[in-house]
Amino acid sequence: MSTSDDKDLLPEKSKSQKKREALALQDLGTELTHLNEEQLQSIPMPENLYDAIIAAKQIHQHGGHKRQLQYIGKLMRDIETQPIQLALRSIQKQRLSQTNHHRQIEQWRDQLLSQSSDGMTDLVAQFPQLDRQYVNQLVRNARQEKKHNKPPKSARKLFHYIQQLSEALSD
Repeated sequence: MSTSDDKDLLPEKSKSQKKREALALQDLGTELTHLNEEQLQSIPMPENLYDAIIAAKQIHQHGGHKRQLQYIGKLMRDIETQPIQLALRSIQKQRLSQTNHHRQIEQWRDQLLSQSSDGMTDLVAQFPQLDRQYVNQLVRNARQEKKHNKPPKSARKLFHYIQQLSEALSD
């Protein structure tokens, strides 16, 4: 069979289906424009697509930005997008994991700042190398700052200390 016969066997896509696919590629391109330089470089893509994404990040006028996104979608029609999508999902999962970790640290800090003593017990169980005296001092200072409507300097220090403990544990 010739290749023209193969094309006859495949049903032709409707105009609506082509439009949906083009918009999906454009949406993928939009997601790529929200990544930083390091993340973009980790995604396998042709150089012309990379350059178009960098250009889109620099265009701030609405009409021009929209046209650049359409151009990115057009470029993506000619390439295999599955590796790009997989790499993007991996970056998004990593970002979600970091956000969840950040929230966990906030919960530990908030639990310490509440009047319960369970927070210290949970934190010591999680981080045996914790300096209890330093943490107690930060908690007292943070409570005083809150009581006197001062900026939460000690609460921030407490957050950073717990974050350092967590990073040291994961290394």
